[in-house]
Amino acid sequence: MIARCVPIYPYPVLSVETSDNRKFLVISDIHIGCEDRIKQAGIYVDPKENVKDLVAILMTVQSKTGIENLIILGDVKSSTNVITRSEWDNVPYFIKNLTSKFNLYIIPGNHDGNLSLLLPVEVKLMLAKGMQLDNILFIHGHTIPKITKNLQKIIAGHLHPILKKEGSILNGKKVWVKIELSKSDANPNNLKGKIVRNIELILIPHFNNLLDFFTSSNKWQQRSNKRSVLPLLDTMLNKQKWIINNAFVYTLDGYLVGTTDDLSTMLY
Repeated sequence: MIARCVPIYPYPVLSVETSDNRKFLVISDIHIGCEDRIKQAGIYVDPKENVKDLVAILMTVQSKTGIENLIILGDVKSSTNVITRSEWDNVPYFIKNLTSKFNLYIIPGNHDGNLSLLLPVEVKLMLAKGMQLDNILFIHGHTIPKITKNLQKIIAGHLHPILKKEGSILNGKKVWVKIELSKSDANPNNLKGKIVRNIELILIPHFNNLLDFFTSSNKWQQRSNKRSVLPLLDTMLNKQKWIINNAFVYTLDGYLVGTTDDLSTMLY
């Protein structure tokens, strides 16, 4: 059996089944505590109620799928190196509710400084370089992973991908992104001197809908240096010489709304 990755529409949740029949749900970018930044803009959102809503979504998905393993690809909290009062109150509440139904794995993101202080011992806090199951690497996306020989898929967060198409009713909506990459490696055992490796990169939408506020309040500006805002992909393209062969952009409802031509507005 080949490992399978399937989005659970219409939620920003990925279902993964490994070759030995283990099943996992995967989410990314919760940013608990981001309500403080929204409050600075004059909009009040009750942090506890928002966390309850996030928990309710995951409980619904768990009930429908029966999957008891949950991987969080980082940015559980919103601040970077400190822990705010809101995070002290609401991250443990969020985690405690999840551990009642899930075996929980967390890969820390760039906003998860001191996260370990907020977690119970039963939560598995992984290294920032990610965790690999079968031929799949799970990572936040802000660090540079080691591309092992058997790696075929990378699942990452960090980007908060949204569609940017002026005039479209879907402009500004969160999306799934699947990117097919390839690379030619020198191979002394091959008479032609090269072998081609292929990797599929899946970018997960942010789990917390409140993050849409920051997207809508900031206009996108074209970058001129062609460095991706996703360090993982930037390194693969510009230093490790991977190339993008194809890409697909899907809405949370599963509709194909973009291809390779649409990547530049999301990745750069």
